[in-house]
Amino acid sequence: MIPLFLGLTLANLLALCVTGALGYLGTTSVPARSWHTLAGALATLVACGVHCVVFTYFVATAKWVQHAVATRKLDPNFVTPTRSFRRQAFPAALAAMAITFAAAILGAARDNFMVSRDVHHLTAVAAFAVNILVAIIEYNAIARNGRLIDSILIAITEQEQRTGVVSGEAQVI
Repeated sequence: MIPLFLGLTLANLLALCVTGALGYLGTTSVPARSWHTLAGALATLVACGVHCVVFTYFVATAKWVQHAVATRKLDPNFVTPTRSFRRQAFPAALAAMAITFAAAILGAARDNFMVSRDVHHLTAVAAFAVNILVAIIEYNAIARNGRLIDSILIAITEQEQRTGVVSGEAQVI
């Protein structure tokens, strides 16, 4: 998951950077302003998509951990850390999505002269900074979750070696 997450996060931050650059160019160029609006809408969708992938990852792996513990009769303490990983990543990801969406809404409001340029600018800069901080939080939670999954797989392998019973997934046909 780490390589996928890093790729998605890089795409997210790149989309936000391109949008910001077009916004700065848009202060002197009308065509850049139109591209900034489109890029802002797309960057908002990318940011929401990336953080939704993280949500899905934690929900799916938590279900997998619960299933592995129940079917393999593993230590129930394996399930407990999944909650803390979600508690770290979910609020952070929601904050990143919310501020990115707010920057897009304020950009549309700026386009219609309803808010000042500074309000949109500050929100956009904050959105970029929050997305960087959230990426760090999500990365750490994903890495810890990956180590938990590795330890469960080791426990399953040790259990198979002790009992001599190999799971259906590990059998080669």
